[in-house]
Amino acid sequence: MALPAPSDQDPDALEPRLEAVIARARRTGPEPAAPPAHGRMNPVAAGLFAALAGLVALVALALAYVAPGTMPLAAPIAVILGAVSLWGASRIDESRYRRHLEALGREKLELATTLERIADTAWELRENEERYRGLIEAQGDLVVHRDASGQVTFINTAFLKAFGVEEEEVIGRPLSLAPLEEAPADDRSSPGDVAARDLKLATTDGPRWFAWVDIRIRDEAGILGPVHSVARDITARKEVELALVEARKKAEAASQAKSRLLATVSHEFRTPLNGILGLNALLLETRLTPVQETYARGVQSSGDALLGLIDDMLDFSKIEAERLDLRPESTDLETLLQEIIELLAPRAHAKGIDIVADTAADVPGLVSVDATRLRQVLVNLVGNGVKFTDHGGVTLAVRATTSAAGGARLVFTVSDSGPGIAPQDSERLFSEFEQAEAGLNRRHGGAGLGLAISRRIVRRMGGDLTVEPRDGGGSVFRFALDLPVESPARDETRILDGRRVLVVMAEHEEAPAMVRGLARAGAEASQVPNLNAAVGLVGAAVAAGLPYHAILLDRRLTDDAAGALRRIHEAAGAKVSIVVLIEPAGRGEIEGLRATGYDAYLVRPVRRSSLIRIVKELVATPGGFHVDPEDMRGRPAETPGPARASLDVLLAEDNEISALLARAVVEGLGHSVTVVENGDAAVAEIRGREAPFALILMDLHMPGLDGLAAARAIRADEAKSGRAPARLVALTADVLPETRAEARAAGIDSILEKPVSPDSLRRLLTDLTEKALSD
Repeated sequence: MALPAPSDQDPDALEPRLEAVIARARRTGPEPAAPPAHGRMNPVAAGLFAALAGLVALVALALAYVAPGTMPLAAPIAVILGAVSLWGASRIDESRYRRHLEALGREKLELATTLERIADTAWELRENEERYRGLIEAQGDLVVHRDASGQVTFINTAFLKAFGVEEEEVIGRPLSLAPLEEAPADDRSSPGDVAARDLKLATTDGPRWFAWVDIRIRDEAGILGPVHSVARDITARKEVELALVEARKKAEAASQAKSRLLATVSHEFRTPLNGILGLNALLLETRLTPVQETYARGVQSSGDALLGLIDDMLDFSKIEAERLDLRPESTDLETLLQEIIELLAPRAHAKGIDIVADTAADVPGLVSVDATRLRQVLVNLVGNGVKFTDHGGVTLAVRATTSAAGGARLVFTVSDSGPGIAPQDSERLFSEFEQAEAGLNRRHGGAGLGLAISRRIVRRMGGDLTVEPRDGGGSVFRFALDLPVESPARDETRILDGRRVLVVMAEHEEAPAMVRGLARAGAEASQVPNLNAAVGLVGAAVAAGLPYHAILLDRRLTDDAAGALRRIHEAAGAKVSIVVLIEPAGRGEIEGLRATGYDAYLVRPVRRSSLIRIVKELVATPGGFHVDPEDMRGRPAETPGPARASLDVLLAEDNEISALLARAVVEGLGHSVTVVENGDAAVAEIRGREAPFALILMDLHMPGLDGLAAARAIRADEAKSGRAPARLVALTADVLPETRAEARAAGIDSILEKPVSPDSLRRLLTDLTEKALSD
């Protein structure tokens, strides 16, 4: 039975044909087989009987041929038997035909059932196609299908309306798109057979942006075939994105302008501050009346506060602009912490509180960290502690905890005995322009930027800054940093092994730290709070046969230095080395203390390295007067000093006050200085000399040839002539990172940031002098 050719385009045309085929198949179905009549011979038996009859007929014919006389009888028999044989054969054919018809009927029924299922499937396909088409038309997205050769096989109404074309204009032809703009859509693209991009196309409504996605279909063999494409109008979103991009560009430009403005303002502020603070520091080193000294210290304090505010504003601007760069360098943490404490010690001592650095024995000798930023955070935390603490003291500590291969986790804490911070204020404290309490804010002042900046710097370094109450009152600020280790912790356990040392000092912050520092070096150290307790303990130790080798006496505990010394010597019954601990303001007493009979002095806050060195020297070489190794200004005038080398220094500075300050410091140390006002004059001065300058101090911002250009010219001349490069140090109030990078590229060795303190300039000159002597 012939089937109608299926339509591959319209299921509606296929359905009537299928129904006709099913009807015909059912009409031509097999009739039920009639049962055999009663007594009628079975077709198999009839066949056997016919075969036997045929055989007998053949025998009769053969007999008639052999015996002609039998012909009358054999011929009829053969005819009859032949007829019987033909009848049997016909019965066999009828049976075969009937079985064939029955099989054919069954096949027709199966075919009808199959065709019915096909019809049902075609109906479902038609419904699904209508549903799919309705869904595609309803959602509004553009949909187009193409075959493997790129010819369009389907396109929806939304596509036709968007581009103003008819279906017959597109079907069977390649899809032609001419994007006005194209942009990758990284957030939607994926590897393989899916490609996404953003296209700007010309539509009947004008230029529109579409998120276009092509999906390539593979067959079972993995061969690429049709392409299904979907496009969604994203014009509104794209306009928002473009507006955001434009807004971001404007914000970045505004941020850069703000940074340049702050840098310029900072430079303009720092230049006069350089003169105010520098000259005031020199003034404080002269002989002043008490009233004059009070006024000068007030100027210094106010200038330092103003400088701190300028630094905070500039740093906050950098952080807001995400331009805070970290520059790790090899750093000795113990030295760094001690320098911070020494910097803030005058403020603490003026309030009568202790300030101390405490470095644990497990802290590595050298680590890699941005020392400038770490110093900034710690100075801010310790400075706040000093500001808000009226009794007790402030301790800056660092210890090592868990360590990884090549690194260590270092925990920094700043604890104070101030008023403390309520738990509900702990997070608000780190917000910009906030302090713990309005009352404290009015009392102590401040912009409220320091802690916000410090937390952001710590987070930039990989840690987090938190605050918690301190047992007994006060607060503890804490953060941890994972830092690469460049050298392990120093083993100092044998330096003072077996030595007994007594610390006579009130038990606040500094005394326990000194005892721990001595114990790290192997000493047996103890502490008593006053002179009477010290005299009793010294006598008891002598009686027990365990005398002290050295005694550290806080000068604040007695008004009678000579009487205190005498009482201790009497209790000891023999000569014992006594070290007096003085404040920086007490350097004027050094000569009198030496004359009284003290063996050495140390300036508080005491560096642990100086403490160990002094005790070691006193035990090894008793006699004489030992000075604080770190206190160069406290050396007695008549004490012979080391040989000095006079250096030739070139100063290029256009600001008269800044030049006056630098000249005073340089000449005050016995060096000669040549002052010029710009880079052109500096280059000319160097070219006109036969002997090179040992040090060139160069302001970066000068009229004419600026400091960077002058530095490049100087380095070029040195390379051309083969002359050894001079030490070139920049003096600048420009603290932008790009300025520092340009300075390094120009050949500048280091930078002194304005306002330049006399002490920092002295340290630079002292280092050069010692190098000149060693050479």
